[in-house]
Amino acid sequence: MNKKVIKLLDEQFNKEFYSAYLYLGIAKFFAQKDLPGFASWYKVQAEEEQEHAMKIYEYLLDQDQDVTLAPIGEVKVKFKDALEAVKAADEHEHYITDEIVKIMDAAVKDGDYRTQNFLNWFIEEQQEEETNSKEMVAKVQMLGKDAKNLYLLDKELASREG
Repeated sequence: MNKKVIKLLDEQFNKEFYSAYLYLGIAKFFAQKDLPGFASWYKVQAEEEQEHAMKIYEYLLDQDQDVTLAPIGEVKVKFKDALEAVKAADEHEHYITDEIVKIMDAAVKDGDYRTQNFLNWFIEEQQEEETNSKEMVAKVQMLGKDAKNLYLLDKELASREG
């Protein structure tokens, strides 16, 4: 494997755990606002991000590469409202997509077909993640500041399972 591809995958491993921290922070924000459905939805999202990190971990080890267990950056989550929180999640998903694409570009440039095949799953997953985050922003925007509508969406979100 190309050293650049290895380095990018290793860094992405950490970014996926940071994503989990971010979603836990967003879940905490919603829990503190007494919106348990939103909180649960983002906790499930955090679990998914951990699974993504572990896919990279296993892939690197299967390729006889090391995995750096670097510190995960502190997440500071201070939002004025639900819309700002879901927009932060949406922006983060676009950032993660860009990072996955950078790794794919490096793998393509190196002719690393095995890593390209591995990353195809992440490309598809990011498409789904961006769709979900975009829909969440749209739903919260439609609701406006009406607490009744937010409550109804909160009930709907509580049904998401991991």
